[in-house]
Amino acid sequence: MAVSHYQVEGDDPCDFTEWEAAGRTNGGACGAAVGSWERYEEDVDLALSIGANAFRFSVSWSRVERERGRFDDAALARYRRLVDHCVRLGVTPVVTLLHYTHPVWFHRETPWTDRASVPAFARFARRVAEALGDGVRVYTVLNEPLVMLLGGFLDGQIPPGLADPRALGLALGNVYAAHAEAANEIRDVSSAAAVGLAHNVMAFAPERPRNPLDRLLARIAHGFYNRDFLEAFLTGRWDLYLPPFTRLRGRNPDLAGSLDFIGVNYYSRLHLRFPGRLRGVADFGYRDRTGRGLTDNGWEIVPEDFEPLLVELSGYGLPLLVSENGLADAADRHRARFLEEHVAAVLRANAQGANVSGYFHWSLVDNFEWLDGYGPKFGLFAVDRQTMKRSPRPSAEAFTALARRFI
Repeated sequence: MAVSHYQVEGDDPCDFTEWEAAGRTNGGACGAAVGSWERYEEDVDLALSIGANAFRFSVSWSRVERERGRFDDAALARYRRLVDHCVRLGVTPVVTLLHYTHPVWFHRETPWTDRASVPAFARFARRVAEALGDGVRVYTVLNEPLVMLLGGFLDGQIPPGLADPRALGLALGNVYAAHAEAANEIRDVSSAAAVGLAHNVMAFAPERPRNPLDRLLARIAHGFYNRDFLEAFLTGRWDLYLPPFTRLRGRNPDLAGSLDFIGVNYYSRLHLRFPGRLRGVADFGYRDRTGRGLTDNGWEIVPEDFEPLLVELSGYGLPLLVSENGLADAADRHRARFLEEHVAAVLRANAQGANVSGYFHWSLVDNFEWLDGYGPKFGLFAVDRQTMKRSPRPSAEAFTALARRFI
């Protein structure tokens, strides 16, 4: 089962809090979120009650190091209590170190465009690993780093809000280096820990299946988004082409061997059209080509594209972990079928040789969905944000049935 700190904890001033205050989201402020800072143990109990045997959560850098160089021992101890609770119950804690948000000082003092970001993040990683101890055996260092880079440095949609290919190139190299350094720090503290990342993958399809330009663009998008960025973690080299004019090249030998597993976040498929009619170079959007209906936030439901993506990524020779998979579905009309069909895709991928060793549903509870606020409902448990009471949706029974079958 998966959650992330900012989306469930609440009351955590960070760069995204400033983003909200500047009116740069569609859904308002996070505020108290769903109160998990006080209720984490209750949330783990809920996950266990429906059959989950692992709990993926993230540590808030802004809580742990609100002022640069000054670590909050009380915040670290709170996360340690969560880890200890998981271990007592036989639930495996899986810890993410960077799930989008940064301390308010970060972009001003050690931004990703500056090499100083690398030791800053590595120091944070080491301090967390020391505080959490040997109870944590699995770390996903970065959550969807390519989404963070594109959204923050090319598209300007999330902090720091840049639209600058040169800044993107600098940030890319430093994020790669920060991952490598953080992996070294974690292994130095806990030699038995497995280190990976959670990589968002997307299926791409031509808007017009017979149009050669649409088909070419879909192939380029697939290579860039799903493979080229990821391969650097295995080879220590990157050569990323983002049409029409952006090309990013570099090398960092320390990256090679920095992964023990690959986490896979999968949600949907985009349809691409070239040239674009609305966006100039290319158009992209979701279509209900499978006839299953779109999710509440307009995403296509495509479990059949999950299997080939897993098989392809298995070619890198590392174990895979489905680190996120879910949908926005407030009425709970599609979630049970969604779960069953995506788990079936995992099984088919494993039958073809993919070593998928785990599955995390996104999410345990409804939460704050970034630019969309509290509108999309991803939880197996609904949350009354006045009382913070958690109530299971009917699809929680479908998850339990799958857990009984496979755990």
